[in-house]
Amino acid sequence: MSEASLWTRWKTIHQTANPLPDAPLDIVSKWMLITRSYVFEMDVYAGMIGMLLALQFIEPNSLMFYDGGIIVVGLILAHAANNMLNDFFDTLHGVDTKGYPRTEYGPHALIDNLISTKGLMIAIFLCNLVDLIIAIYFYQKVGVEIFYFVFAGLGISIFYVAKPIRLKNLGLGELAIGLVYGPLMVGGTFMALTGESFGSPALNNAFLISIPFGLTVMTMSIGKHMDKYEADYAKPIYTLPVIIGMKWASRVCQFTIILFFILSLFSVIEGHYAMAVVVLAIPRAVYVINRFNDPIPDTQKEAFDIAFEALPPHLKEKVIEQDMENIFPVWPLWYVAWAFHFVKIAGATFVLGLIIDTLIVLKFIPL
Repeated sequence: MSEASLWTRWKTIHQTANPLPDAPLDIVSKWMLITRSYVFEMDVYAGMIGMLLALQFIEPNSLMFYDGGIIVVGLILAHAANNMLNDFFDTLHGVDTKGYPRTEYGPHALIDNLISTKGLMIAIFLCNLVDLIIAIYFYQKVGVEIFYFVFAGLGISIFYVAKPIRLKNLGLGELAIGLVYGPLMVGGTFMALTGESFGSPALNNAFLISIPFGLTVMTMSIGKHMDKYEADYAKPIYTLPVIIGMKWASRVCQFTIILFFILSLFSVIEGHYAMAVVVLAIPRAVYVINRFNDPIPDTQKEAFDIAFEALPPHLKEKVIEQDMENIFPVWPLWYVAWAFHFVKIAGATFVLGLIIDTLIVLKFIPL
């Protein structure tokens, strides 16, 4: 039995989507796996983008930062509820089964008995209940339009996998995810903090600025479905890669990565020069684009040899100690791992650019 610290256990789950081997599953570790918390940083990025845009638009105050913190919590809970809904409905509809990719790259809430079906339903309800309370709080501050964002996001979350619509099975799931992480999350955050209504130039601007980040998350979604192509084709589940084929799915991912930079640099043309910092992500973007030209490796060992330089230092040390055998993280995922490798630096540089731009607007940086 591993005696690793709690922090080490939690950090391992966050970095690899799997628990530390031989370590007991404490309550936090279990809920990190059930909610798939290792992707929550995308919600933090989306919330920060909306907050930074709001800081540029209205005079900042302490209540604004408090409200921003509440929004980020709400976004994380919405994502947690969505992940649990996916596991619930995909198990109910016979999509998630033993041997399906979802059960191989990390523990499954129901199939691996991390929680009962009833317990999962209660957790989904509680996450959405807290989000509803947060929505009511902002309704009292900015009006009924905030509910449009909340219920649009909830509708996409449910019908992404639930019958009779199942957006994922119509080749629309990837676009829906891009919409959620772009205009819905960023625009909703901006409206909640500023009170700007639909049709206002400021909110429209927030929508436009949100699109590059939404594209990066959309790329991750396509990559994940590319990894599951054969399993989805056999079921059949008509994700975008199943509909258009793997070659074209790769091209779409490469295009969305390139489009991220084109749309981000539009802000530079409009005078927001700090956004040029996204060019720091170009080397990794080129590397990831090239990975999308390659087929999925046949073995974990082959995957590791290719991906060695992309691994965090602690994993490099670990795999060297174990002679690089059977340790490639989140296997059998491949394309989504590379997409996430890009999203991490793309999201970070995008937010960094906005932070610098906001400090300039607020005159903390004199220019």
